Amino acid sequence: MPVETIRRTWNYAQLAKDSAKARWTHDAQAKRAAQKMVAQRLGKMRGLPQKVGQMMAFSADASKQEAFGDLYESADPLPWSTMRPILAAAWDVDPDTLFNEVDPHGKAASLGQVHAATLPDGRKLAIKIQYPGIHDAVMSDLAALGWLSKPLGDLSGGFDLEGYRHTILEGLKTELDYRLEASSQAAFAAGPGQNPWVMVPEVDQELSCENVLVSQWIDGDSWQNVQASWSSQEKAELGRRLLFWFLESLFEHGQLHADMHPGNVRFVRTADGPKIVLYDFGSVYHMSQQERLTLLRFIQATRDQSEAPLPYLVALGFRQDLLEPLDSRLPALCRVLLEPFCVDHPYDTRQWQLSERLNDLLGNERMNFRIAGPPQLIYLLRSFHAMITYLSGLDAKVLWCRGLQTHVAKYRQAMGLLKLPTLATVDYQTLARHLKVQVLRDGQLKASVTLAAAAIDRLENFLDDETLERIGQERIDLTEIVRDVRRQGYVPGNVFELKDPHREVKVWLE
Repeated sequence: MPVETIRRTWNYAQLAKDSAKARWTHDAQAKRAAQKMVAQRLGKMRGLPQKVGQMMAFSADASKQEAFGDLYESADPLPWSTMRPILAAAWDVDPDTLFNEVDPHGKAASLGQVHAATLPDGRKLAIKIQYPGIHDAVMSDLAALGWLSKPLGDLSGGFDLEGYRHTILEGLKTELDYRLEASSQAAFAAGPGQNPWVMVPEVDQELSCENVLVSQWIDGDSWQNVQASWSSQEKAELGRRLLFWFLESLFEHGQLHADMHPGNVRFVRTADGPKIVLYDFGSVYHMSQQERLTLLRFIQATRDQSEAPLPYLVALGFRQDLLEPLDSRLPALCRVLLEPFCVDHPYDTRQWQLSERLNDLLGNERMNFRIAGPPQLIYLLRSFHAMITYLSGLDAKVLWCRGLQTHVAKYRQAMGLLKLPTLATVDYQTLARHLKVQVLRDGQLKASVTLAAAAIDRLENFLDDETLERIGQERIDLTEIVRDVRRQGYVPGNVFELKDPHREVKVWLE
């Protein structure tokens, strides 16, 4: 076994030990220290481990942001003395003869690092140089993916581990060959990058090669600066533009930037409002027109509660055999998954409670749904997760349905021509549509409220103080009542009643 492979395997073993300590310790200070240790080890390993750390940093969890944030902004770069010979070999010329100045202090990423350089005419360029030996390290990391089946209970019988390995490997081909990334960046600039709210640096094709990528330098505010110093109005408009551009990228162009962690994005204030600067196009997700139309019609059908979800999921590549046991819960599941599109008001993603609600809804079968999805969707989900994280961090409440309807109106005819699998399945008629709250005093109706059924997940927000006080006195577990509604699949029925000699409160779904 080569020495480097042995060293990397040892690092994985140490990483596993540090990760276990970070996960299971109950002491807050010890947990932070263990997370820092994990972050440092991930950064030193670079490659896929550092990418994992970047994903952990891009989290709503403040402790993870603090521990892992350096991995996408200021992980330790390799010294210029190591990187400079790579440029000289790639260009067959002394780099100092091409530029007035090259900043020797690079910004480290997972597969390479970026140095700023200034041309004689004053133009500033970004030179991304691939780490020496990173290709072999990444191949070693891919082999280690086999370990994933162990802590998840040996999923070899259902989890398409080989499919995920192949999907990741195909994606890494672009990230490891900067000529391919340069082409991907130019194609993105000609597609989603044409949006006036987006800035994609122009690639210098002449200086770019397999392990060096040169492009225009465009700077802007970091994600941390936006959160700390932008006004609430600027943040709200940035959130709206991010989401609407994301939908345009997906449904109009079938191209999504699938690695939008804060190290790959900057934000610029302009007279025309905020703009988004994008870097690093090694991971761009492409979706065929058939897939885009299917997804668009699926979202609209879920919003209208008009067609059963199973045929759409199968058409998108989900495994029918794993979804059929969940069929009765799929309408509720899809309604929760696509909730921001289904409401007619600006949506607050911080109140989504997605993981908690799905766990209650699916129970012990939640893993079935996770492994039923096609491997290629991981990039769509990664891009979607980035949008959610930005919107939550901006506290941006956006009217998702308005952004959706632009594309539904444009493609309605093409959507209607889609041929879906013919399957006997449960439709949305099983779902409750409304949450009802009624208060009577001495037999007379005093208050009646009708809300969308999804309001059940925030039930305490819609009950008056007197009712909440009585719930406490009666030792009624409101949280458990809501969880039970989820377990039953949000079906119509009584939620709870409170009665005393003069007052009666009824809450039900219908």
